[in-house]
Amino acid sequence: MDFDIAIVGAGVAGLAAGRILAKSGLRVALVEARSRVGGRIFTTHIPPGGAAPAMPVELGAEFVHGLPPETWQLLREAHLETYERDGAQLCSDGSRLQLHDEQREGGIAVLEHMKQWVAEQPAARDMTFAEYLRLATVDPSARARAVEYVEGFNAADSAVIGIRALAKQQQAEDEIDSDRLFYVQSGYDAVPKFLARQTEDAGGTILLGSIARRVVWQRGAVTISGTHDGGGAFTLSAKRAVISVPLGVLQAHAIEFAPAPGAALTQALRLRMGPVMRMTLMFRSRFWAGVDGPTVSGEVKAGLDRLSFLFTHGALPPTWWTPMPDTAAMITAWVAGPKVARIEDARRATANADAFLELSLTTLANAFGLSMGYLRQLLVSWHTHDWQADPFALGAYSYAPAGAMEASENMTEPVEDTLFFAGEHTDTSGHWGTVHGAFRSGVRAAAQVHNSLA
Repeated sequence: MDFDIAIVGAGVAGLAAGRILAKSGLRVALVEARSRVGGRIFTTHIPPGGAAPAMPVELGAEFVHGLPPETWQLLREAHLETYERDGAQLCSDGSRLQLHDEQREGGIAVLEHMKQWVAEQPAARDMTFAEYLRLATVDPSARARAVEYVEGFNAADSAVIGIRALAKQQQAEDEIDSDRLFYVQSGYDAVPKFLARQTEDAGGTILLGSIARRVVWQRGAVTISGTHDGGGAFTLSAKRAVISVPLGVLQAHAIEFAPAPGAALTQALRLRMGPVMRMTLMFRSRFWAGVDGPTVSGEVKAGLDRLSFLFTHGALPPTWWTPMPDTAAMITAWVAGPKVARIEDARRATANADAFLELSLTTLANAFGLSMGYLRQLLVSWHTHDWQADPFALGAYSYAPAGAMEASENMTEPVEDTLFFAGEHTDTSGHWGTVHGAFRSGVRAAAQVHNSLA
């Protein structure tokens, strides 16, 4: 149990660093609390029955956002097939369905204007998105859609997230065409599995079910101790350590550092971990494709047959998507940011563990003008994971509050050339909360480790 490099966390960031360092000939160990690699990439494979292949259902990260070059190089290297999602976007206000027109609704336009406004301000000026909206002259409907987008996409509170970080993110997304979304055909978990195989083939060690509890370090020497999920204790030593656990785990002090790497943890506490609830519902048929009625226009009927995204304004959950152009009879509900608390409150108030499912079915029934009984008859299964309660995540992904945009970059500073921090919360390119942001952070940490050993 003596290594050159120890990496705490075998999510994408840890695996990216581990692969590089192991391939360079270093003795590398990845310490992973879960019984699987991948972290917040979590795919369950649902057997459909018969001879058909299992259906991958994503419980965590789902999309390849845009065209980040390192992600696509990795996908090519792993020979993983992808497909681009396509189809129609619809919205509902509770009374009727219509085609979703982003230009009409104006939410993204608010963010584009904000980005331009930020570029004209002094570099030190920052404020929350809610404060910016009070300053800007924005149509109430566009304002509502902008808040919906920011809180849904970033899992953030609009009264907390900073506009400088939002502007940087918008610019970063524009540069990689992030409005294009892709699926890994066999399931997103194929990516971390590939990285894990590469790491082990290069001589690296991956210790699954090993929960790091304590990191004792001094310059050039690290000892990591913890417990196996079966109850036994472990200890390993290394010359350097990469800490790639999620931000929520750091903020909860779930790992004790002795001594505390004060600056790094102080910066971590300046960031926020956003909450997300998502659920994929699998039905016997694509019932939405057959919805009809006097208020359903011809173009909406055509859109329903190719439904990709559905926005149920004013309802919970507010965002839905299908795997179109894959025509599997499944639809995913998405709630993020402050709205998550409303569902958790409902669950506690009713003592109903399936409150999220009930809300989801109710919103679907209302949007499509169908009965709850009909949907329950069609429902085959539902799949979700509680990321807020997950002790090895404690939230979905990170965002930067007003005044804290530089906190992520500050976390990338090596601590005595011995401790190095990675993970999507340490991304410096504006891609917080993404798989490619996590991957980039692992590559960066590996380069820093190499420099420290030179």
